[in-house]
Amino acid sequence: MPIFEYRCRACGAEFEQLVFGSNAAVQCPTCRGAEVEKLMSACAAKIGYKFTAASKPADACSGCTSGSCSTCG
Repeated sequence: MPIFEYRCRACGAEFEQLVFGSNAAVQCPTCRGAEVEKLMSACAAKIGYKFTAASKPADACSGCTSGSCSTCG
């Protein structure tokens, strides 16, 4: 049950919602508008077969997204 980020096209409000199925109707909690768009999460993006941080610190290793992984050499 993933949490998705949305933006309402009517009022511009951004919000998160827990979605229980692929056809779940999402409604803006501010204006109750049904015309919403799903946003790309700022914390991670899937590239190929692994997840990569959207913005890594300059000193982070290239093998993981945390930057403090003990397996990085």
